Amino acid sequence: MKLPDSAGHKYGPESTQRKNMIKQVDRTIGYLRQRIRESGLESNLSLIITSDHGMETVIKTNEIHIQTVANFTFKDIQFELLDYGPNGLLVPKEGKLEHVYSVLKNAHPNLHVYKKADFPRRFRYANHSRITPLLLYSDPGYAFTLSGRPTNRWKCFHGFDNEAMAMKTIFRAVGPAFRRGLLVEPFDSVHVYALLCELLGITPEPHDGDLEALRPMTPPTPPRRPFSRQPCAPVVRSLLGLVRP
Repeated sequence: MKLPDSAGHKYGPESTQRKNMIKQVDRTIGYLRQRIRESGLESNLSLIITSDHGMETVIKTNEIHIQTVANFTFKDIQFELLDYGPNGLLVPKEGKLEHVYSVLKNAHPNLHVYKKADFPRRFRYANHSRITPLLLYSDPGYAFTLSGRPTNRWKCFHGFDNEAMAMKTIFRAVGPAFRRGLLVEPFDSVHVYALLCELLGITPEPHDGDLEALRPMTPPTPPRRPFSRQPCAPVVRSLLGLVRP
């Protein structure tokens, strides 16, 4: 359900438009749970409700203008992935790494610039051959902007530091695979993939999650079923009342 995200970007996280969209999603989830009950599936079907990120309003009056930084020029850059937003990637030309790093690292009090080897490990991001030699990210609410490119009209963003409260999301789960009435401590969303694979009986691909982090929310022997490659869309449509069995 992507519309709360779209409305948040366009109108802002506290806007009436986004709140109305959230109400619509809430009604949809309520209807889904109603159909699960009416179909007699509550004892066999587990439901997880979550999302991939939060939202933060952009401070338009203090944007980070990369091209105005003293002694910085794109002539020193071989490749850049910088758009209107909170993070970016740079590949300086040969022999220019130290210069580009030195002119950018103190360019703005809310801009953070790292060499790949020094990027904070808690982000689980830089240890890959595709990641560039320089990485940039901004504090919550601050966004990069480049002159000569279309002005972005988005009023809020995600992709900021995941420790910021505004980046937090929700996790709700109900069904036989989960303990009833349990409130758990906050956890990283990266663990959810391992949980889904465990419940579906799927062998996971390599990942950074840890299934043990979510063990407290499951019964000692959570129900598992072998993974089926049969299409699931008709089942979902039936639950929603769009297709009659």
